[in-house]
Amino acid sequence: MRHSAPRLAILLASLVTSHALAGSFGVSPIRVDFNRSTRTAVVEVTNDDERKLSFQMKLVEWTQDAAGQDQYADSQDLIFFPPLFTVNPNEKRILRIGTKPATAPGAREKTYRLFIEELPPPADPAAGAQLRIALRFALPVFLAPVTAQKKLVVESVVPRAGKAVVRVRNDGTQSVKLETLRLRRGAEQVGESQGWYVLAGATREFEVHADAAKCPIGGPIEVEAQTEGVVQVRHTLEASPLLCQRP
Repeated sequence: MRHSAPRLAILLASLVTSHALAGSFGVSPIRVDFNRSTRTAVVEVTNDDERKLSFQMKLVEWTQDAAGQDQYADSQDLIFFPPLFTVNPNEKRILRIGTKPATAPGAREKTYRLFIEELPPPADPAAGAQLRIALRFALPVFLAPVTAQKKLVVESVVPRAGKAVVRVRNDGTQSVKLETLRLRRGAEQVGESQGWYVLAGATREFEVHADAAKCPIGGPIEVEAQTEGVVQVRHTLEASPLLCQRP
């Protein structure tokens, strides 16, 4: 799968000034997984723009705090090359990522983000005022634990105005990415929201917004969390009038 850097930023820039500068590029694959047998990986950056683009790479350790918010800290745990590079128009560049010889799996999965960030071109005084937008893609990188286990637990579901706040805990040794969270009344879907990663040992809250068109919502409601694999987490509660109240 290939990810293209968001073009929305470019569109917004064009509404501000006719001299907005931002490139368009793609990254493939969109995640990297290392284990005992896989120690290196190749990533392709494709330049979809009509001009040459320059990039830099930066590695950070990726954790989540007590509230489940992503936290980043500079890291030297992995090898990546080249740290600075350019890609000609409509061409691609091969990047290489690997684990260091001394790197060994731990009890829990180790998680990183490799930021691939566009560098703005040199300023051109003759071009007048310019808005420069640096796009970047945060590539998730995972180092598998000694024993891989995914174990999600729904700690609580709290109805609030127009939504249900779902608190999910990962008691496993490996991260889980929730694709979607849904509210169901029997076979009928009454709410849906996008998910995100819950790292090993972390707890995160998700807001699942109720569909106003389905109100009033009564009776038993099932919260369903759909993951990227076959794992599903479900929790049943009684519907509250709060689900149909607008903030």
